[in-house]
Amino acid sequence: MFLGKKVKAAAALLLSAAVAVPSVTGGIIASKAEAAASVSNPIIWADVPDDDVIRVGDTYYMVSTTMFFSPGAPIMKSNDLVSWEICNYVFDTYANGDVQNLKNGKNDYSHGQWATSLRYNEKNKKFYAFFGSYGTNKSYICSTDDIEHGEWSRVELNGMYHDASILFDDDGRNYLVYGAGGTCNIKEFNSDMTGWKSGGAEKQLFKTNFDNLAGEGWHIQKINGYYYIFGIAWPTGHGRLEFVYRSKELLGYYESKTVLDSGLGTYGSGCAQGGIVDTPDGKWYGLLFQDHGSVGRIPVLVPVTWQNDWPMMGVNGKAPLTLDIGSGTGTDLAGDDSFDYSTNDLALEWQWNHNPDNSAWSVTEREGWLRLKNKNIATNLLNARNTLTMRTEGPACSSYIKLDASNMKAGDYAGLSAFQLKYGCIGVYVTDSGSKKVYMSVNGGNDIGNSSNKIVAEENMNGDEIYLKVDFKFATVGSDGSASNNIDKANFYYSYDGQNWTKLGQELSMSYDLKLFTGYRSGIYSYPTKTTGGYADIDFFEYERQTWNGSNGSKMLSGTPVVIEPDENGYYFHNTFESGTDSWRGRGSASVAADKSEYYSGSGSLYCSGREASWNGAVRTLSSSVFKAGQEYSFSTVVKYTDGPASQDFYLTLQYEDSSGEVTYDKIAIVEDVPKGEWIQLANTSYKIPEGASNMQLYVETASDDYSFYVDEAVGGVAGTAIDGPEAVNAVTGDINDDGRIDSFDIVAARKALISGEFADKRAEKAADVDKNGIFETADLVQLQKYVLGVTKEFSEA
Repeated sequence: MFLGKKVKAAAALLLSAAVAVPSVTGGIIASKAEAAASVSNPIIWADVPDDDVIRVGDTYYMVSTTMFFSPGAPIMKSNDLVSWEICNYVFDTYANGDVQNLKNGKNDYSHGQWATSLRYNEKNKKFYAFFGSYGTNKSYICSTDDIEHGEWSRVELNGMYHDASILFDDDGRNYLVYGAGGTCNIKEFNSDMTGWKSGGAEKQLFKTNFDNLAGEGWHIQKINGYYYIFGIAWPTGHGRLEFVYRSKELLGYYESKTVLDSGLGTYGSGCAQGGIVDTPDGKWYGLLFQDHGSVGRIPVLVPVTWQNDWPMMGVNGKAPLTLDIGSGTGTDLAGDDSFDYSTNDLALEWQWNHNPDNSAWSVTEREGWLRLKNKNIATNLLNARNTLTMRTEGPACSSYIKLDASNMKAGDYAGLSAFQLKYGCIGVYVTDSGSKKVYMSVNGGNDIGNSSNKIVAEENMNGDEIYLKVDFKFATVGSDGSASNNIDKANFYYSYDGQNWTKLGQELSMSYDLKLFTGYRSGIYSYPTKTTGGYADIDFFEYERQTWNGSNGSKMLSGTPVVIEPDENGYYFHNTFESGTDSWRGRGSASVAADKSEYYSGSGSLYCSGREASWNGAVRTLSSSVFKAGQEYSFSTVVKYTDGPASQDFYLTLQYEDSSGEVTYDKIAIVEDVPKGEWIQLANTSYKIPEGASNMQLYVETASDDYSFYVDEAVGGVAGTAIDGPEAVNAVTGDINDDGRIDSFDIVAARKALISGEFADKRAEKAADVDKNGIFETADLVQLQKYVLGVTKEFSEA
């Protein structure tokens, strides 16, 4: 499961800088409360093309095209046709050649897995997926009896069967329709779906009368005695349109009709290519897609009405901007990841560019970090292996990472990209002399073969850790719900604290290029250009998007369930800061760094500096897969400060979102009057996380002042776990002998200590420092005498 590392109270965290993500205006879906009335088209504003949807019981399943990305052929599920989540993939890798592995100058760009057909066979209770690939010139029959969690078996067929669709006929026979260029062909499978039937049906069913893109994207369905074959065409001088052919004889004569010829609102690109599906209560919908600039090809849902047994799509012939279909909460196909995994399994929203080298990445070697090892020499982003990608979403979105570059070698490049042929990168590279540069680059070529990493701007990097961000702006939304013409701009930023961002390089004009055939993605990359052996560590991936259909990118993405068990001490995490910041970061203006000058245990601590307010401190995310709302846990850390007043109050605080989404704060532990120069423990062995809490952040702060401080030995563990640490000294000012009274016996004790320079314990020494300047001296004794004699009624601080 993804664990977000966002602090929503600091709204500028992600949506700062020159391109702010706007809010949706003019009555468009802008909140979950409004979403109950209707939903907006597109139902998913992300690259989900060639969708094919079925319903089994009350659940809808959809497959789409992801081309060269791995794993591929994502399976999504929904209960309302609006709110979709990825639940599985048809394959991890579909082939293992140089083409798919991005090796020896070969690639699978624009090829890979193409338009997949998804069907359920009622007779044997199995799900089937069929797709072809121009990368192998083969096609594949895949099957499983558990579509959400199961493994898929696969049969290879020679030949690429273009835009194919499976039919399980009522008589038990199985078919495939396929073709391009306006030609629709049919071929019969054998009974067990392992190949073609010997002597089975095989013929051309029809050829359309369109020109240009004359017809493809086939979807065959049998409904009420008719065979319907849906297709897409793009005639000369016309937009894309959806048509259907029908016949009561599978191998007989087909008649045709255009069933939708429409853009979406004022956005003119035609909505087409897809099939239809019915709801449990008997309504029908078509799920199509629309080309939408650099974000990709995005799904559009249209109602279907039956007119003389023709499935006519849209409302009055137009794809509607809104649908009264229920209270869909929207779809998130991207989100935060803190890389807190117990095994090397990533959440399902991630896909690698081509097949990954699985020996060259890890999320377990360094707890809470993604490690990308530089084992394959590359020259630019497009021939670099193990770039980890996630979809972008419209109308606008933003993503950023924290990069630890301390183990990069000369010639290594790592960072965050706007990934497509016309890419943009914000990253770090290491010079031959070993110095580090933060840079922004673009593709210096116009084809995959002549791509090059053209550095537009660079600056010297300070230290080894840096935050890198990309803002994507695809469109705005008009008052009627229409998307604007394509804006398609990306801007690139870096920061040393995750708060204050500096723009670097140029604004990228993004463009959808058929040489890749996919929408833009966020891509985390690391590759060597000279020698192998270096690596980059990424602490987290943060994501935010403009609200659309109630979805705002705050959803924690579901992936392989992570089961994290406590260690032998009962600790879920134990941060010692020996070699880094251990997933802690600065809050507000504060910054954090590993420090070797002060430590309570071991050889290092976390130094928190740059504070401009008391709430600016050190923070880490609490994994919601470990720390559950409503349950008790043990938390502890030790703190120390060396500059400022003689004492100050420290808090260990939980920031979280309550069940209504409001940011709320709760004190886990409070220690008052922490003396300067001493390590003191903040601990609570039975802290109960509030009910309904989510997006939890654990942080150390002070009650007042903005002085720097140190943190060490941060622990989160099982409730009741006792954690060793230096106790706070509780002393009553002036009561040196701790008898509950301030009298002449305290004067005697103070005089003895002034002469000998020693106290019985630290509590007594703290009580004797009545002017709170951190030192016991003659001035303290004078004040104490005046107080006991009644000359003064209170102690005054120095």
